[in-house]
Amino acid sequence: MLIEQRKLKDINKLREKDMNETFNKLVEIVCRHYNADPLFVLSRNHKHTSTTPRNIIATLWSRGTTLQETANLLGWKSAQQVCHARKRVAALSELPSHAYRLRAILEEVTEEIPYLTAETTIEK
Repeated sequence: MLIEQRKLKDINKLREKDMNETFNKLVEIVCRHYNADPLFVLSRNHKHTSTTPRNIIATLWSRGTTLQETANLLGWKSAQQVCHARKRVAALSELPSHAYRLRAILEEVTEEIPYLTAETTIEK
């Protein structure tokens, strides 16, 4: 019994490590396309320069996890903020100034982290 519990803990630690690495990769991709500092984007700063990449990260990350897990990871209070981020990204995808970036991000994420883009709302 004790051995099984240890194995389960080890598996959970490996899963958490993989998820952190995947999340960091997603943040890196989005920040590169928006020429933003990942630490600034993940901070609680509410400037426009950090909210757009943060909303894109939330939209894509929430495809592979629950809304609440995504909110917790970004330091948000509720899953409702993730839903709002999805709406903002959907609206941005219709603006030419952002549409090309969103397509480029989606293509790169599809190559690097395919399971996050299986049902994405960002239009190609």
